[in-house]
Amino acid sequence: MFIDISRPIHRDMAIYPENPSVRIDVVRDASATTSALSTISFGSHTGTHIDTSLHIDVSGTGAESYSLDQYIGDADVIEIDSAVANISADVIPETTAKRVLLKTKNSYGDIDVFDPDFAALMEDGAEELIRRGVRLVGIDGPSIKKKGVSDRVHELFLRNNIVVVEGLWLQKAIPGTYQLLCLPLLINHTDGVPVRAVLASAEEIDY
Repeated sequence: MFIDISRPIHRDMAIYPENPSVRIDVVRDASATTSALSTISFGSHTGTHIDTSLHIDVSGTGAESYSLDQYIGDADVIEIDSAVANISADVIPETTAKRVLLKTKNSYGDIDVFDPDFAALMEDGAEELIRRGVRLVGIDGPSIKKKGVSDRVHELFLRNNIVVVEGLWLQKAIPGTYQLLCLPLLINHTDGVPVRAVLASAEEIDY
């Protein structure tokens, strides 16, 4: 079974405050003599996306700097208690995979409503995942760091070449180990890139 853990992009979706909204404008409709065409516009951190080091450093690099095998492979989905909004090291259960996806209260709210108190990772939680040797960390909130808090969560991951995936939707993913396929669009040298993220059981993926 495949589980789509991406957030659909549409005009009325939840957007992080002060980020660009989604626009889909029809340039022309399909007819007997022409094909349909639209323009699509949204911010680089819309929906399910990765952050790149350009997000924190003007001299950083984009998604093209990560190897494809960071985005694909074993991933542990771990569930954080719904009462926890600040994810510290002591509430992160044991993991074995090099990719870790954090399922929190965020996946049980309204997918199209922005919750300013979304669950996010604290610095010591980020440091613990780095200690475990992760290559990718994802979360079901609009950001991996707490809104309005000044900390180094992004810096800790991105300066260690660890892929950060934000905006996952993990409601249908029970805790366990899966195969993750999480490929960003090939848009070079940008601070964020949308992804389509899917989970599968190991026996369904034949490399």
